[in-house]
Amino acid sequence: MYSGFLNIVDILGTVAFAVSGVFSAMEKKLDIFGALIIAFVTAIGGGTIRDILVGNFPVNWLQNDVTILVIFVSAIATMLFGSYFKHLNTALFLFDALGLGLFTIIGMEIGLKKISAKEFVSL
Repeated sequence: MYSGFLNIVDILGTVAFAVSGVFSAMEKKLDIFGALIIAFVTAIGGGTIRDILVGNFPVNWLQNDVTILVIFVSAIATMLFGSYFKHLNTALFLFDALGLGLFTIIGMEIGLKKISAKEFVSL
């Protein structure tokens, strides 16, 4: 689990990627269940791979109950109100770029903590 600021960044990144996944699913004309699956995979996929590669077990979304709720609410809200964003051709790219930027901040913080821990142990 992250500290205050990083927790907010994590939630915003999760929302951005869930919305991006739902927009992608809506373009492919998937049903509600398919859109929810794509939203979940998009929102937690990269963080899961990151946590596995750096050795953070259990992965973050398994430790944080809020993540699943945030993904579900974001996906449902996007399905209900996504038609308002249809006129924006760049909505998918906007939320995808926002998610990448926010999760880059978290990835850098995790990497810096791992480096600091290793340097501390080697002293």
